[in-house]
Amino acid sequence: MRQGELYLLFAEAVEGAVPEPLPPLLAQETIERSLWNAQEKAILRLHVAHWRWTFSLEPDPIEAFLAVYRQAAHLPGLVGIANPVAHTAHTARWVHRMFSDGLEAIARETPPLHLWTGLLPVEVELSLADLLAERTTALWLRTAGYEQFGVPNLAHPLKDLRETGWVHSLFELLFDWMYFQKRALEAGDAIEVPERGRYLIESFAPGVLALIEWKGETENA
Repeated sequence: MRQGELYLLFAEAVEGAVPEPLPPLLAQETIERSLWNAQEKAILRLHVAHWRWTFSLEPDPIEAFLAVYRQAAHLPGLVGIANPVAHTAHTARWVHRMFSDGLEAIARETPPLHLWTGLLPVEVELSLADLLAERTTALWLRTAGYEQFGVPNLAHPLKDLRETGWVHSLFELLFDWMYFQKRALEAGDAIEVPERGRYLIESFAPGVLALIEWKGETENA
């Protein structure tokens, strides 16, 4: 059974919460790794207490997240939420916006991956096989947190950091396809993403699949 794990961050002492900030390593892996701007991160760093919250992601991860966020929205002094599985964190204003701005219904159709999942840059050591295949990109971008939804994380090489937005949108397209069509990719697959390209799917790391650009023929995903 898949379990979700979140840390609620508070601006003041709260009954039942640990009366201190997140441990440094956990803060580094969530707040500091998140892709928010300096102002958002500064707000998150102000927390003085935290509360670990585990919950079942079955049978519907989206509804499970919404239920937790609905409860968190009513907690006084909430500064933000850190998600160690997704290596990210965000401020409380996004929790409140989820319900005040009508994003709850939208989340059921397109999960807000910038809240519930994260992105990690990864440097890899090139092998002789990579060089023979003319793969010379050592920097990759990979997702974190897709496993919360029962689908594999994805990785894609980055030749230029300006490609980050394009690669992220590709990840989101494939997430929607895997999650809503219930057709998780596997190593050995070959797919074509309209207007994005053709890819061979290879193993990148445990639970993570690599998207390798492919020039051969393949069927549409």
